Amino acid sequence: MAARPRVYRAEGVILRRRNLGEADSILTVFSGNEGKFEAIARGVRKARSRMRGHLEPLTRSRVLVAQGRNLDVFTQAETVDAYRRLREDLDASAEALYCLELVDRFTEEREPLPELYALLLEALRLLQEGNGPAVTRHFELRLLALLGYEPHIDGCVLCGDRLPEEETLLSPGAGGLVCRGCRSEAGGGRIVSVPVVKLMRFARRATMTEFVALEAPPGIEQELRAAVAELVRYHLDRDPNARRFVEGVSALHPKD
Repeated sequence: MAARPRVYRAEGVILRRRNLGEADSILTVFSGNEGKFEAIARGVRKARSRMRGHLEPLTRSRVLVAQGRNLDVFTQAETVDAYRRLREDLDASAEALYCLELVDRFTEEREPLPELYALLLEALRLLQEGNGPAVTRHFELRLLALLGYEPHIDGCVLCGDRLPEEETLLSPGAGGLVCRGCRSEAGGGRIVSVPVVKLMRFARRATMTEFVALEAPPGIEQELRAAVAELVRYHLDRDPNARRFVEGVSALHPKD
């Protein structure tokens, strides 16, 4: 792998920020060409900083970065998209921050993942346009697929038999759907309905826009949310912190 230049440019979404000292911040950026990386923004929290506002979480920015001894250093930053409408909508903001955390937790540093970056930008665009949690469901399922964690949903993951059109066990530990005859070998999981299985299969071949347009009933949407959350929890060995935020916001206006 060729060495990075001492000064390099990148475009990416700011995933998170950690404050350092009185005025500095360490930013985690997810970029299409650089992958995930961290760099320090010196003096960014000062009122007169030229980079202030361009390096906020949930902002897409172009940055110029210089290699440092311990941490790279931001030298310039310019906002590409501030996602202002996302910030003004609590529901959309919660879903977006959850997507950012998934990217942060599932990716390694300096691993370019241009398909995942494009997927993240599409999710943020659709959330900003007012689309709901279906955006996040498609994002979760496609992220798992892109990173090698896609569940086997075409048949029984254990015996390979075709699955009848009935409630089926989704077992994260086994790696996908499990037929009745193999349930004792699956090691636990969640029973999912036929509509949820069909939605998972549709998500695999549909664009995010097509998936969102389907408009599943609220009950099925909630069942899919719980099923996919179990897959995410299994592969991360924990629930993302932002999941509790999403659920808390959703509980403010429960759907019928």
